[in-house]
Amino acid sequence: MLLIKNGRVIDPAGKSERNADIVVKDGKIEKIYSEGILPAEAEAAADQVLDAKGLVVAPGLVDVHVHFRDPGLTYKEDLHTGAMAAAAGGYTTVICMANTKPVVDTPETLTDILTRAKEEKIHILQCASISRGMKGQELTDFHALRDSGAC
Repeated sequence: MLLIKNGRVIDPAGKSERNADIVVKDGKIEKIYSEGILPAEAEAAADQVLDAKGLVVAPGLVDVHVHFRDPGLTYKEDLHTGAMAAAAGGYTTVICMANTKPVVDTPETLTDILTRAKEEKIHILQCASISRGMKGQELTDFHALRDSGAC
């Protein structure tokens, strides 16, 4: 069991912000104790204690507009380096834009990205282009792209 003590807890679901202690069991929040209420037995049962004094404890953030540039422009950033940077900033989910080389305008390109994204430690979602090659002349197959996992 993990105990995160003394953090400034942001709880959007409970619509609260307060200093609190959090008990995490099997990777899930089991209980949030308001400051000063943590039972001694809960602290004694902890395998690991993290002191979060002066830190904010919040759900993972979502960035709905990232440019990982993978495929084709990976000298700028790729799925792995982008995922690592996002995680370091507290992001657990990102949505990648379609302006890659090739452009994400076919189920094949989309599937390639999403398959490789599964290897990363955050959730990587992918947009698809509305038009082929992002040229605004010929529409992509929206239904096929949606069915292949485009968000």
